[in-house]
Amino acid sequence: MAENLFEGPEKKLEVILSAPVSELRTNNDGRWTKVVQAAGAKIVSAKSSELMDAYLLSESSLFLWDDRILMITCGTTSLIDAVSEVVDLVSKDNIAFFFYERKNLMYPHLQRSDFEMDARDLSVYFSGKSYRLGPANRDHVHIFYHSAPGRLVENDITLEILMHDLDPAVLTAFMPPPDGTELGEVISDVEKRTGIDALYPDMLKDSYQFKPYGYSLNKIADDTYMTIHVTPEPGGSYASFETNVHETDYSGTIGCVIAVFRPNRFSLVMTGSQNENQPEQERRLPRNMDDYHVTESSFYEFDSGYAVSFRNYTRSA
Repeated sequence: MAENLFEGPEKKLEVILSAPVSELRTNNDGRWTKVVQAAGAKIVSAKSSELMDAYLLSESSLFLWDDRILMITCGTTSLIDAVSEVVDLVSKDNIAFFFYERKNLMYPHLQRSDFEMDARDLSVYFSGKSYRLGPANRDHVHIFYHSAPGRLVENDITLEILMHDLDPAVLTAFMPPPDGTELGEVISDVEKRTGIDALYPDMLKDSYQFKPYGYSLNKIADDTYMTIHVTPEPGGSYASFETNVHETDYSGTIGCVIAVFRPNRFSLVMTGSQNENQPEQERRLPRNMDDYHVTESSFYEFDSGYAVSFRNYTRSA
């Protein structure tokens, strides 16, 4: 039945400001509670460093800096409905870059909108461009992108790993715990047994296991983050990993994440600014991966210096 289907693949909103906004990160007035509620989600918990805040949501995560906003939601949330709230907080004229990303979904008929409808709504605020990364009839990602004229890119990089059909043995770690078990003990055990705890172990951690299913993790250090979201339902299992930690070669990190979840297929999405101070983006990704082969590989250059690398991988027979 429809109520038993949970949509793991996410929608993502990222706003990069031209100048920091004073008190942007504060939630004393409930501003971010209101933004999250507009999307149809709730704040579960929060952690902070000197340079950023990280919120665990009932559906994924919200990250805040003085000059940047990143919000990720899943399920049947309508992230597009939070855009007007965000624009009111930061002023449209102060937005240097705007990204809206939406992966192809498992149960699109349960959503309130599709990407084309979202892009039409966004065009009210921004004169952006729409892209599809990947084939229409396989795993792909839609992006709506806007940049203000004359804005320069930053030394900026984001890696996403979007995984489907997780190994059944991995899914058992995320099954509901026995009644009476302390939640903290359950989460610690899950992270240890799966190997999640080995990913960026020195970062400040905030994690939560939902009932009856679901797991979310945020980690932060200074102005960097890592986040994981797991939908372990056997009929539609999915997990995502994302980080803005800079690495000249992400092969080790990607290999560790794939070893944790062992998906049958996954997509890599790397979004980065292109400038002389960064290694070529494509060289940061592995050429080959044990037990997997590449089925699609694309490189897209946007105006204003950003580019996206997209690859689909499938487990080898």
